Amino acid sequence: MTRPIAAPPSPFRLRPLAVACALVAWAPAVHAQHAATDLDAVRVNAYRAANSVSSATKTSTSVAETPQSVSVIERAELDARGVQSLNDAMRYVAGVSLESSGIDNRVDDFRIRGFDAGSWANNVTLDGMRAPQGSQWNRSMFDSWNLERVEVLKGPSAVMYGQVAPGGMVNQVSKTPQPRQLQQLRLGLDAHGQYSAAFDVGTGSDDDVHLARLVGLYRDGDTQIKHTGQEHWFLAPSYTWQMAERTRITLLGMYQKDDGGSTYQFLPMDGTLRATPYGHMKNTTFIGEPSWNTFNRTLWTAGWMFEHAFNDHLTFSQSARRTHVDSLYRGVVTNGALNADGRTQARRATYGTGDSDGDTFDTRLQARFRTGGVDHVALLGWDWQRADWEGVRGAMSSPRPIDIFNPVHTGYVPQVTSLSPTEGSNRQSGIYLQDQLALGQWRLTVGGRYDWTKDDASSATRNPVTGATVTQPRSVIKNEAFTGRAGVLYVFDNGLTPYISYAESFQPSSTSPLNNFDGSAFDPVTGTQWEAGLKYQPARIDGLVTLSAFELRQQNLLTQDPDPTHNTCGATANARCSIQDGEGRVRGVELEGRVTPFEGFSLIGAATWMDSEMTRSDQYQGKQLIMVPDYTASFWADYTFAGGALEGLSLAAGARYNGRSYGDSANLYRIPGYTLFDAAIRYDVGRVGNSDLQLAVNLSNLADRRYVSTCTTVSSCYYGSGRTVMATARLGW
Repeated sequence: MTRPIAAPPSPFRLRPLAVACALVAWAPAVHAQHAATDLDAVRVNAYRAANSVSSATKTSTSVAETPQSVSVIERAELDARGVQSLNDAMRYVAGVSLESSGIDNRVDDFRIRGFDAGSWANNVTLDGMRAPQGSQWNRSMFDSWNLERVEVLKGPSAVMYGQVAPGGMVNQVSKTPQPRQLQQLRLGLDAHGQYSAAFDVGTGSDDDVHLARLVGLYRDGDTQIKHTGQEHWFLAPSYTWQMAERTRITLLGMYQKDDGGSTYQFLPMDGTLRATPYGHMKNTTFIGEPSWNTFNRTLWTAGWMFEHAFNDHLTFSQSARRTHVDSLYRGVVTNGALNADGRTQARRATYGTGDSDGDTFDTRLQARFRTGGVDHVALLGWDWQRADWEGVRGAMSSPRPIDIFNPVHTGYVPQVTSLSPTEGSNRQSGIYLQDQLALGQWRLTVGGRYDWTKDDASSATRNPVTGATVTQPRSVIKNEAFTGRAGVLYVFDNGLTPYISYAESFQPSSTSPLNNFDGSAFDPVTGTQWEAGLKYQPARIDGLVTLSAFELRQQNLLTQDPDPTHNTCGATANARCSIQDGEGRVRGVELEGRVTPFEGFSLIGAATWMDSEMTRSDQYQGKQLIMVPDYTASFWADYTFAGGALEGLSLAAGARYNGRSYGDSANLYRIPGYTLFDAAIRYDVGRVGNSDLQLAVNLSNLADRRYVSTCTTVSSCYYGSGRTVMATARLGW
């Protein structure tokens, strides 16, 4: 089949920082064209509760009338909290645990309702479309500055998206052209010495038939981990053409580069989770080699969103995108447990290259009609995805051991000991049908989907010295499955909306056969969820509060191989192997709200209780599932002074608690809970020429709390993010 979207032309190699400076000179012209822009939008502090969410049903459905727990983080909140990544964005969302593998600037790594839902699980979408899978460490990570909002869907969403984990998924919504858009330029500097410049500008014809937008960012400097800097930049153009009264197309693309080092590190259990006679190692310590550790990535996308309304009842829409990702990862990490002296750590080196191309289409036909007294919004859709990838994983000669309390980096000249090239392709197509029915104040949503998948992969191992090559048998796995969901709710006049729903999931395992001791592919993972809840959207103030209770069950769950000698698996070749061993269950209760009692004062609160158990397993029955905290809670308050001497000043503070969990299936590694504090201070300077100026300082993990996000083995522990202080100046016109 011919690829639908051709590769984009080579991007201009202009640094976005220089582009940003040119845009400042362009500001007066844009300001004159869009004099009607609401400049007060820079000043207003109000985290508006989202009126609708596109990803849950792929229709414009009210969040309050969606029979599913959904969290939406709007752009105003992202800006006010100083969000820099998707992990930052979800800090105040119920049911979410962050940094599953510690601080990691390569990927978005988190879990929803106890199950992996980040980049490794391929459960993160952009504009409802999934990025391609890839070999080794080759994954996408989209910059949050180019997002209009983040939508967190709790529970299975397989009917709409096919292969997804049961705990939930995240949809990122790109910035697209808007009439009379507010223009922005943002300059930033953090306490690690990393500086940035970002812009978001747009223009259009007087009749709004043609609209254009350009978003970009440049960032460079050091990170929390010593000897680890990174240069990052992206440009994202978009264009909307209102072709006719009922026909519109938006073209959008993005080009992103990451060059430098990786903050991801394997760390020993002794010295992190458990103190040695010398205490705990610092959360800034670098145990790699500056001359070797590298993470470089190139990422680009190109696609469209098309919509045509035949009349008031029938609408055709299509989304399409091509995504390319290629990366180089090199690292020096732990090799076994900390030595008996309590401070010396053996190390090993590895590297991986990856290259993947993905195409995705989602075509939908929506019909609005009435049968008797029932209103219907019916949706018939077909989506198709293809990813072609290849990569090479290398094993190197081991560097010298290092003192984790006084690391000395003496240089490292690697010798390649083995190369493991892999290549493959992933295919998915699915047909889905959904009907949303309204009868009086009752709402019923029913849907079903049938999926066909094909995963084709091959791998080999080559000795670069002898030239000997061992080729593994080619693996071709085909699966097909039906998934369904149904939900019912009742809309009371006072803003209360009780609901109950059931949903299923189907997910061919994203875990590589390399993680299986015998190298065979894992079976698909299936899941079910029952959820009941109550939503409240008050009439007199802006806000939404959701209380939900759920039970998730997942079959063919991956657990650690009980044989301790099976410890040479995974892309890193230094991890315990995995087996598919029975069924896991997570029960929980969530409470979450975003409320603005009055303009200038916003509150966010979230609390979750979860209880997990392996309900069927030869080795681990009765044990808790890995990385499922028993309690999580967070609270954020933001107030802007509306008058007096402090007019224009905003103060905000927040706290986040993550309860205890276990890092392994046998529950040997108990991870203690921790509490982190955040804060922000902003000041609206007011008019500066034709612009409005706002100054801000955002602080996360204010006390610089050292904490372990999880430990899976004695040599695989991970520190979470330390204190971050970011100062920004934002111009709006």
